[in-house]
Amino acid sequence: MENNGNSLADELRAVKMLLILQALALGCQQKHIAAALGVSEATLSRMLPKGFGKEIAKIADRRLGAEAT
Repeated sequence: MENNGNSLADELRAVKMLLILQALALGCQQKHIAAALGVSEATLSRMLPKGFGKEIAKIADRRLGAEAT
């Protein structure tokens, strides 16, 4: 039964990561996401692969720019 608890925790972590990535892709700033999660911006950055947040932000900027035209 303990293994089931670990798999549930792993699944919740995966869902949390997907929601973080979605928020970044929609253009939310890391500092706002971190505040919503109750963690520091540095902690959120460590949760992502190096440079990943900046790349997602670039994609979101291009996407939002394309929608504005």
